[in-house]
Amino acid sequence: MKNLLLILLLFLSWGTTYAINIFSMDFSSDTTSAFSAAGDTGDMTLSWNSSEGALSIKGVNSADNIGKAYIGLANFAVPPLSAEDVTITYDLKYDGPMANAAIHFLSGNPGAAFFQALDLHTQGINENTWTSFEHTISGITPGHTGFQAQFQIAAGAIPGAGGTLLVDNIVISQVPEPSTYALIAGLAIFVPVALRRKLN
Repeated sequence: MKNLLLILLLFLSWGTTYAINIFSMDFSSDTTSAFSAAGDTGDMTLSWNSSEGALSIKGVNSADNIGKAYIGLANFAVPPLSAEDVTITYDLKYDGPMANAAIHFLSGNPGAAFFQALDLHTQGINENTWTSFEHTISGITPGHTGFQAQFQIAAGAIPGAGGTLLVDNIVISQVPEPSTYALIAGLAIFVPVALRRKLN
C-alpha cells in the first residue's frame, strides 16, 4: 500500500521541475580566490569589500591606458553540469560613480569563447541599493568540468572611465534531465522494497 502511495505521489509531481543549486557564494567571508582577474589593462583589482560583504571589481582607465576598453573582468567556474540549461542569480551595486562604462555578463563552455553578453548597466544598477538579476543560460554542454561566467566593466577609452562594481549572492542552479528523474523514481520504489525483503 505504501509503495502504491509513493508511486502516486511521484506521478502527481512528475510535471513539476525542481532546480538544484550547484554553486552559491554570498561573500560573507573573503572568497575572492575563487575568481580570476583579466583585462586589457593592469588598472584593475579584485578584492573583498568587508563592509558590504561583496566581491569588489574595480577598473578605471589611467592616462597611459586610455586605449583599453575591457578593464575589469572577473571569471569563475562551477562543478560539472548535468543539464544544458542553468539559471544564475546575483545582486549588483556600484561602489561610487561608474563613469563612461558599461557592465556586461558573459558565459560559455570551458575552453570555448564567451557568449550571450547581457548589458546590465541599462537595468537600474546604482550606488544606493542592490539590484537583483536572474538569467537562464542555454547551450551549456553537459559533463563539462565547469561553467565559465564573467562580469565585465567595459570602459570608454578616456582617462577616468570606469569605476567599481560590487557583486553578491551568486547562485547557479540547474534542473535535472528527465533521465535523472527516472533514476530517482526508480530508486524511490526499489529501496523500500529491498529494505522490506531484508527485514523479513
